[in-house]
Amino acid sequence: MKNKLFLSVTASVLLFACNNSKNENSTTGNERVKSAATDQTATNKPESMATVSTPTKIVVEGKEINLGGSLLVQKDKYKLRPGNDYMVLLTAPSSAGHEIFVLNFLMALKTGTYPIVGMSYNRGQSPHNEMYGGILGGEPKLTNYKVNITECKDLGSNNMGGHRWSISGEFSELTIAAMGIMLMDKTKNHPKEIKIEKGSFSNLTFDDNWEEMLKGATAKMKNK
Repeated sequence: MKNKLFLSVTASVLLFACNNSKNENSTTGNERVKSAATDQTATNKPESMATVSTPTKIVVEGKEINLGGSLLVQKDKYKLRPGNDYMVLLTAPSSAGHEIFVLNFLMALKTGTYPIVGMSYNRGQSPHNEMYGGILGGEPKLTNYKVNITECKDLGSNNMGGHRWSISGEFSELTIAAMGIMLMDKTKNHPKEIKIEKGSFSNLTFDDNWEEMLKGATAKMKNK
């Protein structure tokens, strides 16, 4: 049950994040929703015809794993660190869907080192899946882990009252504890933690006024 809930919430995050990364030439929130549907159809093409993007890489147990990547960026309503006003949620699934890495961190719109406030990693298939972390089940908190934003580009106006940005970054030495519900199952030899030795992401885009865009799109849908 917990596993299904986690995957369901993660899927919702992916949907929001994908909607946040549509073509900047779109002029209304409704057009962005239509674009999302079109893109979803495109991803259902046979694997031999599709181009798989792997902007995120992590190293786990000495093995480099290539993942996708999308960003959901909002203003930090928790105000965990003044000056780092944006809360970033990086969601990075594998193309086969058997692995997903989620990283939650603060940032300002410039390069620098910023605190990680949540992370999770899920691999395998039920009933042999492994789940670590669980940031989607609680509030983000400051940790001693850091992400280094190595590149932050202003791509210009998104024609919806804000700007579109592109960022790249790296991180290392992340230790993520296993979810309690997995450790409760004594029939499985579930590790108590997992280590992400290092990782990086590149050229991921987002809009700096995503919340305003969402509110505008919602208002237009209600007025129909």
